[in-house]
Amino acid sequence: MKKRIPYVLAIITVLLGTYTIYSQIKWYDFNSGFAAVKNSKKPAVIDFYADWCIWCKTMDKETFSNPAVEKKLSRDYIAIRINVEKNDSITFENKTYSAQEFAAYCGVEGLPTLVFMDKEGKLVTRIPGYIKADVFLSLLDYMKDECYKKKVSFHEYMQQKDCGK
Repeated sequence: MKKRIPYVLAIITVLLGTYTIYSQIKWYDFNSGFAAVKNSKKPAVIDFYADWCIWCKTMDKETFSNPAVEKKLSRDYIAIRINVEKNDSITFENKTYSAQEFAAYCGVEGLPTLVFMDKEGKLVTRIPGYIKADVFLSLLDYMKDECYKKKVSFHEYMQQKDCGK
């Protein structure tokens, strides 16, 4: 019995450590996140994912758990997650969708896909695929500064790190 205690404690420590890695960002479901966008006047990042998606898990582990990403996403955005395989009911623009229907409405064709929403609650753009933390940080700045409204491409922004605020 005494020989098992260190193993049990090690397993518990690993499990709790794994839990805290992914718990730094407050993720909303769509309906409560959309209400938070309206109340806070912050833009939103909507993460479309599925439990079986390897690249979604990689983004969790390598991008969303990056301390700089956690800080910027939590400070400047409302973070929303939608599991496309759940039967969640999503209400947007006076219409109710299933998670899969809303993903299709947003133009999601593969996972992971991020959709950006402005602070007024309007869908701006979607970015399919895995995104590394350093690129995602720049993307968060680009979207927060509304560089897309100034006709500055993300490629130009990445070269200059400025969109003429």
